Amino acid sequence: MKKILLYSLLFISTAGFSQDVITLTDGRTVNAKILELTTDQVKYKKTDNLEGPTYTVKISELNKIKYANGSEDIFSAAKETKENSQGNSDLPPIFKGKFDVNDPETATYMEAVVKNAGAKLLERCVGKADNQTTEIFFGDVFRDDAAIELIIPFQVKWDKGMANKQRWIRGAVIINRQGERSWKYQSDSGLMFSGCAKSVLEL
Repeated sequence: MKKILLYSLLFISTAGFSQDVITLTDGRTVNAKILELTTDQVKYKKTDNLEGPTYTVKISELNKIKYANGSEDIFSAAKETKENSQGNSDLPPIFKGKFDVNDPETATYMEAVVKNAGAKLLERCVGKADNQTTEIFFGDVFRDDAAIELIIPFQVKWDKGMANKQRWIRGAVIINRQGERSWKYQSDSGLMFSGCAKSVLEL
């Protein structure tokens, strides 16, 4: 009777045990217990030897992690491979390879995006639908290859107010690889505009 009870407990323990599964970029999988996950690496122990050594693998070598609760993390190298295999012919060169703000197609694309963002800011914050004074800070434009984002700082100006001072809002458009755009507020010429500018999150 005691043996039957012991076997039953062992079966329940084994059946109820959950584990994380790491898939590497070379296709290998590791049954693991994730200990730590950072932007650079993941630390884990193998589930068949939880008292054994702690292993470390670089994020660049990971395809995905499937956690014990069923959720998954797919890493940028795998995402980029998938996106490239699907084709991105409708996106400008800045999302495909070398970063070059002087490329005519890329510059035209960025100007169009920022002009649209400036017009939307003016419409929401000032009540104007037209915008002819949007400036891109080309020297500050950069592509974040880790997050796969393009960040374009710009400033919107419009007519001078009662104090005869130029009014403006400054911030940046953030564009991800899928072309989705969001607005990040930085500063403005008066406190009366900050609340409005900060409310513009998606473009």
